[in-house]
Amino acid sequence: MKNKLKVIGIASIIALLLVTGMMTVGRTAISELVGLGVAQSATLWNSVADAAKGDSLGSGVLAMSPYLWNGVSFDRTRGSGGSMNVAIVGAVTPADAYANPTTASQMWSLNGVFNGTTWDRQRTTTADALASTGIAASGNVLFNGTTFDRQDSASATNNTAVSTLGVAYSTPLSTWSATSTTIAAVTQTSVSKAVGGGTVRHVATGVTLCYSDSAIAGVSQVNLRDGATGAGTIIRSWLIAVPVAGDSQCENLSGLNMTGSANTAMTLEFGAATAATSSKTVTLTGYSTP
Repeated sequence: MKNKLKVIGIASIIALLLVTGMMTVGRTAISELVGLGVAQSATLWNSVADAAKGDSLGSGVLAMSPYLWNGVSFDRTRGSGGSMNVAIVGAVTPADAYANPTTASQMWSLNGVFNGTTWDRQRTTTADALASTGIAASGNVLFNGTTFDRQDSASATNNTAVSTLGVAYSTPLSTWSATSTTIAAVTQTSVSKAVGGGTVRHVATGVTLCYSDSAIAGVSQVNLRDGATGAGTIIRSWLIAVPVAGDSQCENLSGLNMTGSANTAMTLEFGAATAATSSKTVTLTGYSTP
């Protein structure tokens, strides 16, 4: 009986081994995995790794969110030192004379101001005599009737300029002066400020009139003309007198603001010729607008 049981036991073991052997025939790699697996190739599978495995993983990483579309296929997102490599599109180094970008992706990362053509870095007022580049036109511009101009400060250039571009209208400056003197000659005393060209207008701010006669008492008229001598429209007149022979008179008239026409001369002159015994002087001061 014992021998019979032993034979049956040995036979059972042999049968179990045969069945197990048959089960191993034709097994695929995936049937050997316990848990999740990811295919590295058509025949090779790797166990999926979790974050506890650390950095520098070489296998077992699922191809999910770390992939980006390049327009044709998906590529792995690149990185270094634990950080993602980001390609910045349109980045530029700020500099003066920066042209308007042709794409909306470019950004000026520092404060800049537009000069009408390009962009310049905005500057701080660290000293005097700063270049105009990068200075914002806020509160320091004046309207000339058509466009805006930078307000001028006192300087040799501005004080002797032929026009008062950038000077506040409430405080016009006398930037030019013209004088004519006739002494004991039978001729008309006259002085003109020549045409400025284009849209330039002359503005009279003051006149000086002098009249003397060694033999005759009299009264003379002085005219301010918008135009050439003897022809321009009279825009202001004065009378100056020599009460008695041998006397002389001078008048200084300031605070005027008499504006002439564009591209037109301005003339200050006595209305009649000077007698042989008299002397006359006229001086015209003013400024010009652009």
